Amino acid sequence: MKDSIAHVHQICEAWLRELTFFKSEIPYLKKRLEEVASKNTGNELMKEVDHFENKFRIMSIHIDEMMHDIKLKNEHLLQEAAEKPNYINVKMIESDNDITDLMHDTSNDFYATKKEFYNFLSRSL
Repeated sequence: MKDSIAHVHQICEAWLRELTFFKSEIPYLKKRLEEVASKNTGNELMKEVDHFENKFRIMSIHIDEMMHDIKLKNEHLLQEAAEKPNYINVKMIESDNDITDLMHDTSNDFYATKKEFYNFLSRSL
């Protein structure tokens, strides 16, 4: 399936906004995790704290990598739009299913982790 430069650009911009939101949520989640860790010293609970610390660190790295890749894709699109201004709305770009799937997986992982974390908070507070 083919998309236009303008359409793919809009998708990239939406993904960047979503990733920026995810990135802004992680410090808040980490702060809540620190609160739990400071109030509890149980061995089982600390294993879960470690799990979430690691998960948040990995998610943050992955989000940074995704943002970098999407920014590169967007820069390429803007360069192509400058070179072919008459074709901005013509469907001539092959859909990039790999990055679409990665973005979908990233979003699902973020919300699943957030739900799992809130369940952990409800059990531990």
